[in-house]
Amino acid sequence: MISKSDVKKLSTLRTGGSAVLSLYLSVPMDPAQLRGLPPRAAELMAQPQAAVAQLSAGDRDAVLTRIGRLGRDWLGHTVAIFACGDIGLLEMYRLPSNITERAVLGIRPHVRPLLAAAQLWPPYRVAVVDRRHSWVFAVTGDEISTVAAHTDPTMPSSDFGGWYGLEAYRVHERVIQLARHHYRDTAAILAQVIRDGEPEPLVIGGHHDGVRQLLRYLPPAVHEEFAGSFAADTHQLTPARVRELAEPLVARWARNRAEQLATQIPQLPPARTAIGLADCLAAVNARAVEVLVVPDTEVIPGYLCGRCDTLCSEADGCPDWGTASQPVPDLVEEMITRTLDDGGQVSVAPPRAPGAATPTPGTPPPAGPGTAPAGPGTATPAPGAAAGDRLCAKLRYPMLPSSR
Repeated sequence: MISKSDVKKLSTLRTGGSAVLSLYLSVPMDPAQLRGLPPRAAELMAQPQAAVAQLSAGDRDAVLTRIGRLGRDWLGHTVAIFACGDIGLLEMYRLPSNITERAVLGIRPHVRPLLAAAQLWPPYRVAVVDRRHSWVFAVTGDEISTVAAHTDPTMPSSDFGGWYGLEAYRVHERVIQLARHHYRDTAAILAQVIRDGEPEPLVIGGHHDGVRQLLRYLPPAVHEEFAGSFAADTHQLTPARVRELAEPLVARWARNRAEQLATQIPQLPPARTAIGLADCLAAVNARAVEVLVVPDTEVIPGYLCGRCDTLCSEADGCPDWGTASQPVPDLVEEMITRTLDDGGQVSVAPPRAPGAATPTPGTPPPAGPGTAPAGPGTATPAPGAAAGDRLCAKLRYPMLPSSR
């Protein structure tokens, strides 16, 4: 599974003019259909979504050979392949199955689909609790491991057969008190686990009452990462089933967060935001971007100044107009790379729901998280939409209109 560190490493690669192939290819679940995979890959490479250079025959053959040899390892997934023999690049990553197929030929890897996958399917934690036991799992891609387990040795059996009246009531109250200690201890374990690592979404599973009790004792920093809960009999759960129940909750949480960010940034004070292609290019060129929100699939060709590295939408858009401008297949990709290099964050906005209105700066944001389709989709800009319809940025410092 891809990580954001993998994305950042790939984004630093760049050639002097040779083509870097970025191929995203869906692999069928049925092994009998694998024979059609190399022809499909060849078709995508022959008709790239964007291109500024010619794919070498050596890179094409190397990619087709790998696809024919390793297709069975990717059944039911999308494989991302990056190839450029001139810089010794031939990397492959297995991704979830609902990534749009495409091929791009540029001067650097086309990493936006990887970034969207890392954003939508991040590593996460799952806490499974009952009145006496708790387990904390770490999930990364298809892998799940137990990172902590806790059993409360003071909890008596819940079988109170033969107890009546006041004594039964006292035992019941004692069980409630001990259970509260157990949930506090579990919350403390979660706080320690999350404090020792990067912030990650948290899912809680178990009986409804146990989930509710644990939520009461979560510290604020842990509660901020709460992605949802599922009900299940803890005695029947397996690690694989835990991942199966938690995964859709995390994907929904990630989509909602990305949609909230894309909706909220345009509502910030105008001096701290850049909206649309022209303003975002100016902010990226000024190294002023703290958070960049980009559309999921739109490709915007442009130019790079050969002297000062300014990104422009027109060939003569840089003050150093006397220097030959170099075409780039996708300005969005270049802005992503620069923002990551400057220590900023990049979020891929989910496809806008059909018929949804474009937010207007200065208007109140909609109440609650937005609704988005499942996963990075095949959406293209709506008819009549301007280039970079979902492109916006939160700035590190105010920029005057004249500097944009």
